[in-house]
Amino acid sequence: MTIGICDISEVAERLDEVPTSEALKLKIGDKAQNARVQEVMRLSERRILLDGNQGLASVEEAAEVAAQVGDRLLGFEQPFATDKDAWNEVLAERTGALVIGDESVQDLAGLEANAGRFRGVNLKLMKCGGLDRAQAMAARAAQLGLTVMLGSMSESSLGCTAMAQLAGAARIVDLDGPWLLRNDPFQGIGMERGKLVVPDGPGLGTMPVLDLSPDPIGV
Repeated sequence: MTIGICDISEVAERLDEVPTSEALKLKIGDKAQNARVQEVMRLSERRILLDGNQGLASVEEAAEVAAQVGDRLLGFEQPFATDKDAWNEVLAERTGALVIGDESVQDLAGLEANAGRFRGVNLKLMKCGGLDRAQAMAARAAQLGLTVMLGSMSESSLGCTAMAQLAGAARIVDLDGPWLLRNDPFQGIGMERGKLVVPDGPGLGTMPVLDLSPDPIGV
């Protein structure tokens, strides 16, 4: 479950809004990142995955944030801009962190090109271009010794439930897109006691929750 970039005063409310999970993904890359990391750690005992969204300016800055999290650090997702991919390997060596590529790995070609610079890869349905391509990337990542993470963008329950079919191939599952939408037009995956629950039913098990029928015509 994700805690986005927000004012420190909003952290407690954001934590109350998200379902119970084994870990939190914390967005960083702004001037208040250190204070927000400390506040999240004070209010929650969950493990933390830092998501830089390409926003960190140096290996030293990233290592400083990682040190604050200490042994609760689950991973560090895309700390640097895509033209600084070589820094990721340096960060991993310096801190021992699981550094995960996101924007730097868009497809199989990007996976092959950057396999030595990351220790993991975040696969997203909308980024890969389909479930078959995501499956192929997950299989290749495993062959390369990379940790597989399943992520989401602003997908509804339809997209995230589709991606959840690959959960068995992943170590980290970050399919919280439906919880970040005000109006999710589908019902699909859920969370129970911190665990992802995939629905039963034909196909993906998803169901529309909005009335999509046309308005009746008056006579």
